[in-house]
Amino acid sequence: MLKKISWLLLFGLITMSLNGLAGEKRIFTENEFITLFSGKPKARVEKYLGQPDKTEMAIKPKGASSVLGRPTVDKSDPNRRDKVEMLYFSNIVEYAPKKLYTKVELTLINDRVANIAFFNQ
Repeated sequence: MLKKISWLLLFGLITMSLNGLAGEKRIFTENEFITLFSGKPKARVEKYLGQPDKTEMAIKPKGASSVLGRPTVDKSDPNRRDKVEMLYFSNIVEYAPKKLYTKVELTLINDRVANIAFFNQ
């Protein structure tokens, strides 16, 4: 009998914890979002927001140095490559009561948030 009760209790706790994880996404204001994530590591973003809806890796176009008019390669370490990644989230930032941005783009350079953009397109 005690064994059945302990199994039921364990099952109940697991069910409650899974329901808590499956809850709605947290909605942030613009200032909260910028304060929480600006300059922070990717691990913090994943902890608060979970997996992004979409990810993209940035690549440098061929001949970018000639278009910019300045060298884009670090002379002290020409083999160094920065990892630039964009993470996209949907409907998590509000700009007015009950109005949400449809997309939020976080640009990460070497796994740190370098740019935050809010879109309604």
